[in-house]
This record gives sequence, C-alpha cells and structure tokens, in this order.
Amino acid sequence: MVMFRRVFTLLLLVSLSLLGLNLSGCRDSVLDPDDPVSLSFWHVYGAQADSPMNSLVREFNQTVGQERGVVVNVTSLSNSTAMHFPLVAAAKGEPGAGLLPDIFVAYPKTVLTIGPERFADWKSLLKEETVRSYVPSFVEEGSVDGRLVMLPVAKSSSALFVNSVIFDRFAEEKGFSYDDLLTWEGMFRAAEAYYEWSGGKAFFKYDDWLHYSMVNLASYGEELFPGGRLNFDSPQFAKIWKRLAKAAASGHVCLLDGYSTTAMMTGEAICGIESVASILYFKDRVTFPDNTHMPLRLRILPVPHFSDGEALAIQRGSGLCVPRSTEKKEKAAAVFAEWLTEEEHNLPFVMTAGYLPVKSAAYERIRDPKNIVSPTPNAVELYNTVNRIRDNYRFWVPPYFDGYGELEKKFCEEQMKLFARYREACAGKPVPQSVLDAMFKEFRAVME
Repeated sequence: MVMFRRVFTLLLLVSLSLLGLNLSGCRDSVLDPDDPVSLSFWHVYGAQADSPMNSLVREFNQTVGQERGVVVNVTSLSNSTAMHFPLVAAAKGEPGAGLLPDIFVAYPKTVLTIGPERFADWKSLLKEETVRSYVPSFVEEGSVDGRLVMLPVAKSSSALFVNSVIFDRFAEEKGFSYDDLLTWEGMFRAAEAYYEWSGGKAFFKYDDWLHYSMVNLASYGEELFPGGRLNFDSPQFAKIWKRLAKAAASGHVCLLDGYSTTAMMTGEAICGIESVASILYFKDRVTFPDNTHMPLRLRILPVPHFSDGEALAIQRGSGLCVPRSTEKKEKAAAVFAEWLTEEEHNLPFVMTAGYLPVKSAAYERIRDPKNIVSPTPNAVELYNTVNRIRDNYRFWVPPYFDGYGELEKKFCEEQMKLFARYREACAGKPVPQSVLDAMFKEFRAVME
C-alpha cells in the first residue's frame, strides 16, 4: 500500500508538472494582463478621428489586448511623407524630436535611413507558419538582408482615377475613349486635346513623379538608379523624360503641390495617378474656385504604360516596424501584429481603406465581388481594376538604397521647379525639340 501511494503521488506530481507546462505554453511568460504593457503606435491609415485603423486599435485593446496584457496607444497619425521626417529625427536623437514609438508604420526609405539593424526581425517574433501565410512578394519587399523588418499590414498599387463626368463629355466631342488612357501615347494625346478643348486646363496629375520615370524605364528592362545614381546616359530615360517634359511645359500636366485627389476635387485636373488607397479621400463633387459645383464620378484604370514597354504595376505600401527594445515590448507588438493581420480583421480594414490584404488566402478572396466590404460603386470599380492589374500586369517593387529618400525628394522638387519655369516661358506655345534637350541637360546638371 505504501509503495502504491508513493507511485500514485509521483504520477500525480508528474501530471501536475506537465499540466503546468502546458498551461504556461498557452500564455506568454513575459506578458501579464494584471500588469499590461503599453505600446505607442504611429500610423498613416486615414488622417482623421474615425480612421479605420484607430477603430481596430480600440477593438484590439478591448478584446485580445485586455486578455493578454497589451495596450496600444495611437500617439501620431499622419501621411507617410509627413511621418518620415519625425521618425528619422527621433531615431537620430535630434533635439525636441522625442523618442521613437514602440511600433510604427513606415516605407522602406524610412527604415533604410534609420538603419534596418535597429529593428526587430518579425521572423523571430512570429511563428514560422504565420510568416508563411503572408503573400510571399509582400514578405520579400519587407525584408532586408534576410531579416523581415517591415511586416506587411496593408499593401497597395497605383491607379489612374478619372472624373468620368467631364471626361465623357470631352471624349464624345473629341473622339477619345477610356482605352486611349491605357498607354502613355494615348494619355499624352488626350492631354493635348483636352488642353485645347477646355481652354487651357491641365489634364492629369501624378502624385509621385519619380514613379513615372522609374516604372517606365523598368518596363524597358533598365534601372533608373544603377549604382545609386541617376541613369542619365540611358537614351530610353531621356526619351520618356522628355515626353513628360513636353506635356508639362505645354500646360497639359497639373504642377500644383499636393495630391491628385485635391486637384481633381478642385477642377485643376480631371485625372490623377495615385495610390489605390486614395479612394478613401474622394468626395462626390468638384468645387471650382468660383464656388460652383459639379458631380465627381470615378472611373478607375491601370496606370498607363508605353505601348512598346512591358505592362508593369508598382507594388507599394508601408510595413509595420518595431525598433529593438525589451522582450516584453517586442512580444506585445507581435501579439498586436498577428491579431491585426488575421483575415477577419485585415480584410475589412484594407477594403475599407482601399488597400490589398496581406495574407495569401484573403488576397485571393478579393477576386469575388461578394467579398467586398461596403460594396459602393467606387469600391467595386476599384477592386475590379485591382484584379485587372493582377491578371494583366507584372507587379514591380521600387529599388531602395541608402540615400534614396533624399534623392527622391531632390528629384521631384528640381523636376517640378524646372517644369514650372519652362511652362511659364513657353506660355502655351509649341515646345521644340531644342527646348526639350535643353531642359534635360539642365536637369542633369542640377542632379549630378
């Protein structure tokens, strides 16, 4: 009997020990709901109080965050361009810049400027099967030297947004169609005809003029920045740049600061090339400078490509970054990130904001219109175009390198100054080849 009791006691202790191990495996040893960890969070998804990301953060805090001991606080909300500089300033420890947030959303240029070695590797924070569930090209884009430093949360591409109310009238009178806007040859012809038809108004605006040169040169199999320097020796670059320069100097292109969305809603342009996520910011009418109004109805098309070049679509979008910190904060960030990218949370969020889901299964689901969250006419039009791009274009990821951010800024600023100056000088007159050659030479001199 004594032996039996000893054996029974031993078995009981072993069983309790194993049970304790199993239970501890179900909880995070470094996280405690009775002593929650707080994470500061900066993001770029909707610069307004009712941001869809803010709603998700509240839901997380009230559910899984509360259960696991994680509290996420949104402490900055801006657009990606504006957020780049305070993040870099914080990373450099500049006076008055404050500290880097515990978790933030950023583009590759920001991560490379700060230094990818300063960020945690999501592959070490998440389970292997979780990492494998993301769209492979999105993971590749967020990786530097084999380390996943930018976790995909919402991805995007670019599209051509057209105010169909004005374009349809113009197209009917001048003999154009939406098919003409699928190539740059047709786009520039339409821009010239619209300038005459409208009495001197610009036809389109591009949110990121650098993308025009990068993507179109890539469509011919060339790099814009071989070795980190502009490829001015490329005849193909000179050709596509001068074609845009001619349209800009002739007044066919909107050169105003700001986003294409704004230009379209104020009547400064009727087409805009911008992120698919811009759909979130469009209103349903145009308000002209004299305060008159007209409806704004959208047609959404792939970004044009040159007819003899490959049809490319830029793959873009920021990623979720965690600066190296304590084990507790990094684990807390992983809990939030895994919850945020689960299909049941990620799919409604990205479709509300006009983005692409990041898990492979959800990425396939957007092919079915029945899965569109809030299927407004604009949303249906947008995701039809996204699927058209996926089926007929090759996604292309821009190259990022040390100093890219500064070079991008200088490229856009100097190009716009040059275009504006020549537009004023030409004043609607024909722009001869000699002027285009001079413009290209001047641009090269200021960039080299």
